[in-house]
Amino acid sequence: MTEQPSVSVLMTVYNAAPWLREALDSIVHQTLGDWELIAIENGSSDGSPDILASYKDPRIRVIGVRKNMGRTLALRHAFDLARGKYIAVLDADDVSEQTRLAKQLVFLNAHPEVSVVGTWTHRIDGEGREVGRWTPTTDSGELQDSLGFENPIVHSAAMYRADLARDVGGYPIEYPYAQDSGLWLRLARRGPIAMIGECLSSHRTLPGGMTRSKESRVIVSRDTLSLLEYAAKHLPLSPASRQRNREERTIAECRYAIALLRSRRIGLGLTMLLRATVGDPRGMIWNRVSRAALLG
Repeated sequence: MTEQPSVSVLMTVYNAAPWLREALDSIVHQTLGDWELIAIENGSSDGSPDILASYKDPRIRVIGVRKNMGRTLALRHAFDLARGKYIAVLDADDVSEQTRLAKQLVFLNAHPEVSVVGTWTHRIDGEGREVGRWTPTTDSGELQDSLGFENPIVHSAAMYRADLARDVGGYPIEYPYAQDSGLWLRLARRGPIAMIGECLSSHRTLPGGMTRSKESRVIVSRDTLSLLEYAAKHLPLSPASRQRNREERTIAECRYAIALLRSRRIGLGLTMLLRATVGDPRGMIWNRVSRAALLG
């Protein structure tokens, strides 16, 4: 390939054989043909490498690594190789509707001020059955304000401006779990985020995953707290969003404290517990979160 594609699609692949072909086909069959797919084969031990090798489409670039480097480093590797004006993402177990790339490309071309655009999303299980939908607001101001307390853009439904993402450093390396949220917050400081009110992707919800082990729960809760602190410090949040941010930070502190205590990091866990107590003097949030954690 010698010409610059309009869109680079990033995909990291790790033991995704049951769903990988459906994900790849959903890109191959896009109504927009001007794309490249950069697939990082991240040390899989199943049939994923063979599935990737079976595709002879020159727009698909497969980069294999012998040892899993983690999600964030793999995404950064793919990001560094991307040549498109815009960057889209598709996880190896998710699916894009045929018109997704075309509609997001048209939207970003028509709205040069927007830094990243998402879409509404089907939530599916391992068998592809719909179990719900993610349909956040399409109002620009409300969407931007929601970054104070949640991530409204599903990673596999996102398209963003490559040059702007490079300016802010790409996927933040300090977030092993929530690297997408970290990038959205940084992009939101450079331009508004947006949402297409149409389900143009399907996000697969699978049991297990990163949140099962004690160490993973530490990582997830730490990332969540750090992102909330970043939003409070750097985004011009409304009073209502700032209040929600304070509440979510207290919840995140509680969960981080519990995760640390469970992983036997007693000193830091107690420190976080004290922080959560200061933010929750009546103990209402702590009681709710701790009961849920003990049951989980």
